[in-house]
Amino acid sequence: MKTRKWVPIVVGVAVFLVFVAIGAAIVGVSWMREHVAIEETSGSGAEEAFGEVRRRFASKPPLLEVKGRDVIQRHDPPADAPRTELTTLHVLAWDEDESKMARIDVPFWLLRLKETPIQFGAYATGLDNLRVSLTASQLERYGSGIVLDIDDGGERALLWVE
Repeated sequence: MKTRKWVPIVVGVAVFLVFVAIGAAIVGVSWMREHVAIEETSGSGAEEAFGEVRRRFASKPPLLEVKGRDVIQRHDPPADAPRTELTTLHVLAWDEDESKMARIDVPFWLLRLKETPIQFGAYATGLDNLRVSLTASQLERYGSGIVLDIDDGGERALLWVE
């Protein structure tokens, strides 16, 4: 009877890939638990959290301000502005209907991996129709500060980089 030498190799590779997938899932869940926090809060609690971030960067206007479905202000950095070493993109989002606030911290190196512009918004917010997008290099030229300030009635979001 002829033995098949490739069967143990295929089984070994399959088992290895299963362990890699499990490890990736564990790392992903761990990262999410560390960088994403969702909490229930009142309107005044959310207002205080947004106000605290705005006070930290009061001397510098937001890169983009969106009211409703309109970009009301855009302060693009000059093309020759020196780049700042940024480490984190922070997101603070509040939904009045659910009284929940989300805090998300995204390492900036993830944004640098993206070669195409970063699209701020989703189809639900309508920002995609306004073509609101920025590149990581634009954010580095802008430096630390509020990148996007959205006020859409009951939904608010604030994105800033440090």
